[in-house]
Amino acid sequence: MHVKRLIALFFTAILLLSLTACGKKETPEKLLRFPDTKWQTLNPYLANASEDLLNDFSQARLYRRFANEDRETVSIRPELAESEPEQTDAEGKVWRIKIRPNLFFVDSEGKKTDKAINAHTFEASLKAALDPVMAQRAGDNLGQYISILNAREYFHQTPEARVDWASVGIKAVDDLTLELTLSAAATKRNVMQQFIGYGTVPTDPELFASLKSADGKTTAYGTEVEKTLYCGAFYVTKWVKESVITLTKNPYYVFADEIKIDKAELHYVESYQTQAEMYLSGQLDATALTSQTAVRYMEREDYVSYAARYIMQIEINRGNTKQPILDNQNFKDALWYAVDRAGLAKLVAGTPANYIIPDTSLADPEKGIYFKDTETAKSYRETIEESYDAAKAKALFDKALEEEKIAGKLSLHLLIASDDPEMKTSALFLQQHLEEIFGAERFELLIDEVPNKTRLSTMKAFRDDPDSYELGLSKWSREATDESPFNVLDVYSDTYWKQANAPYGNEFINRTITLQDTDPRVKNDRAYNVQLAGEMEKAALEARLTIPLFEVSFQYLISPKLILPLKNPSPSLGFTFKPWLADMKAE
Repeated sequence: MHVKRLIALFFTAILLLSLTACGKKETPEKLLRFPDTKWQTLNPYLANASEDLLNDFSQARLYRRFANEDRETVSIRPELAESEPEQTDAEGKVWRIKIRPNLFFVDSEGKKTDKAINAHTFEASLKAALDPVMAQRAGDNLGQYISILNAREYFHQTPEARVDWASVGIKAVDDLTLELTLSAAATKRNVMQQFIGYGTVPTDPELFASLKSADGKTTAYGTEVEKTLYCGAFYVTKWVKESVITLTKNPYYVFADEIKIDKAELHYVESYQTQAEMYLSGQLDATALTSQTAVRYMEREDYVSYAARYIMQIEINRGNTKQPILDNQNFKDALWYAVDRAGLAKLVAGTPANYIIPDTSLADPEKGIYFKDTETAKSYRETIEESYDAAKAKALFDKALEEEKIAGKLSLHLLIASDDPEMKTSALFLQQHLEEIFGAERFELLIDEVPNKTRLSTMKAFRDDPDSYELGLSKWSREATDESPFNVLDVYSDTYWKQANAPYGNEFINRTITLQDTDPRVKNDRAYNVQLAGEMEKAALEARLTIPLFEVSFQYLISPKLILPLKNPSPSLGFTFKPWLADMKAE
């Protein structure tokens, strides 16, 4: 009787468990579907700012900005690093970074590989990023916040002037200790800021080297999901070129327990209209809006807008031998005063800009003081109204034509990206507007539309081909500028090497920008940083190194079910959407 009772109780328990299991509601998978740009590569050293979202998802850094619990502020935390950097000398020139133990890459199937991530990995990765033969974009980003001894010299070396890697201040002391030797003193925050950037992402040295071309100039690393390894919150499982990238949560990520999303799809849709239609029909959880379409949705509760850090500007190829008028000061002044920036900004839902340092740049991050509000900026910047004077522009234009002995019509070509709606709007506005002011019988602006990659390569080719283009539109944006107005002018200096979009060639800026490598006050003294930034911007504006038009705004529709890490995304915090850190409300 006792045995029968035990058997009955056993089967009753089994039945109850099975009923519980059958009645249990499984937690639905959280799938994020987000729009992104067209990815050219998964190689973090070639990626540009527009590809940073993909890197954010799939690759970790030594340090990272995370949103705080208030969802209004952010802080820098160690990610692959175990702790904050440790200063080991009296001056602040030698720093050691401890790497977390037992870190390994995962592959495109989410399997943990035997490829370790340690101090040796980081030394080899940074060496690859600085490879002078490959000349990857990351090489110019490794001096944004700190000046690593001989790193810039190594990256810029020539066959005639070799620089040994042994002289560069990046060394693995042991498996878990990376030592940095700097040429100028820096703070702990400076060091952490430097290693937040996507150009400092670790790559497996063996895999990276095996995929380099025979001449060492290119690499197949990152051209396919199988030709990349991952260490971020997600790994890439599928890449349909020019369509969608699928990512899956990485269980081996150091903060895996903080990741709420299970899978993500980053969709590239060439037409913004199609992208908006996909969002409105529930196929995307967000959509980017063009300046033209944003006005339709501004009253919606799911509309989000914030300053983007980008300044749209006219680049002048002043070294063009066939159009010497491009280096005529009166002509450049004529362009400056001819642009109705307020009128153009309305068409693109942007902020009219007659400045180079964007409104997002902080003069004092701790106090939240922006550069635009400092007495330094106010002392030399014109008002928007002062920068538009049609009569003055026409007089300067006529004078320039006379100086250059141009009796007939001046025809100039404006190079733009065919897939950039704001460039198209700006170009059409300038075409009509400038011809009205200068006179259609004396001036015409011809628009050359090419794919963005072609636009960039054509503009950068001025160094070898001075006649590669005449005028062009471009937008500069660098995260390093958020907390350092000084860094904004870096891209207008000759030290920015082949990344420059125009022959800026200002001696004062060239000389001053080198202080970031020799004078620690640039990074440590906020007032000094602001002072020098103002002096350089003033010089750039007076020389008309570029003609700023407006500051771009990012505009989105964001699904109410998507809980972003920050209530109000802000580039000035070095933190935009970070959707990989988002959560999703239950349906």
